[in-house]
Amino acid sequence: MDGNEFKSRFMPYIDLIFNISFAITGDREDAEDIVQEVYEKLWNSRESLSKIQNDQGYIAVVTKNMALDRYRRKTKLHTIPLSNVNEARENDFFENKIEQEEMLNNIRKLLYTLPQSQQIAIKLRHFSDLSISQIADIMQITRENVRQLLSRARRTIKVKIEQYYEN
Repeated sequence: MDGNEFKSRFMPYIDLIFNISFAITGDREDAEDIVQEVYEKLWNSRESLSKIQNDQGYIAVVTKNMALDRYRRKTKLHTIPLSNVNEARENDFFENKIEQEEMLNNIRKLLYTLPQSQQIAIKLRHFSDLSISQIADIMQITRENVRQLLSRARRTIKVKIEQYYEN
């Protein structure tokens, strides 16, 4: 495969690679690095890529795996207690904004208490705006399983938010 064929076949997926990476890692710089790593891996294996029948699905799986690897390495190195994550600053002038930020931070904290498969599904659906079918391809599960993961995750977060605000 020459450079022109590679570009025309794989460069249209740059946004997909970034969105998946960002959804999983939550870090823009990591996502940009993963984009480069995915393209480097594709380029280095370009001779065997002609056998691929579903370019988008293949790229999505490669990206997911690289992003998960990076996320796991990073969280092992930089584990911090949830109670210290993104604490809102006290400022009477911005009380409404702080309440919104606190709610968002609480949701993020709750998100990290979910099983990893539910976290990934939620991030891909709500942070990367991917369809159920795209998520199913990326996670290599059925669309019904994606719907179940999303439903369970939303239900768990809703219950925990309600418990938090009742106390």
